[in-house]
Amino acid sequence: MKKLLIVFTIALFAPGVFAQNSSLKILAIGDSNGEFDFGWVVQLQRIRPEDKIVNTAISGNTIGFDNLGRKELNTLRNVDSFMERGGSELNGMDAVVIMLGTNDCKAVFSDSLQLVPKNMEKLILKIKTHPVYTKFRPEVFIVSPPPFGPAEMLTAKYEGGAKRIEYLQGKFKKITQKENCIFIDTYSEIRENFKNITSDGIHLTPEGQKQMAEIISAEIDKNIAN
Repeated sequence: MKKLLIVFTIALFAPGVFAQNSSLKILAIGDSNGEFDFGWVVQLQRIRPEDKIVNTAISGNTIGFDNLGRKELNTLRNVDSFMERGGSELNGMDAVVIMLGTNDCKAVFSDSLQLVPKNMEKLILKIKTHPVYTKFRPEVFIVSPPPFGPAEMLTAKYEGGAKRIEYLQGKFKKITQKENCIFIDTYSEIRENFKNITSDGIHLTPEGQKQMAEIISAEIDKNIAN
């Protein structure tokens, strides 16, 4: 009688091998630089094709002001709906990536600059007390808004904004440390060459958006265990 030999092959994997092949679920919150079809969110998706990203960026969006008198451009008013949409569409959440602050530095809000860091603190608190956050515990990344270009490139509504946007960098970094979030300093990375990657001193070119996305992607890899 022939004997049937059955061989079981057991593959032993080092810890984390399965996780390295898993995708991440990311909620993106931003303004026009994130909303563009060539913006940093789209570029991030191209870099990370296995990840699922829900993009809630809106042109003109601020952290906590009714820009142009519109409530829908105030993230503090709308972040609950962003979190709910992300939780629903992603069916979970590993990261919330926020890049806001450019529109908060418009000339019309110059007398309220001191409120911007406080609004960022409020925004982080609203995210961290939202049921989607408490259920999935995503990492929260605060991305520094990009620099402003030289004065000759800017329209009147952004006049003087370069100093205001620079002021926010240190403030946002301290807030993220205090609130146990992760600060991504794209400002310092692209500042020297910013004039060459912006079309109007505010909005980044596709190449500039790609650079931003590459910096963000590297920080996600660094801070979320694979």
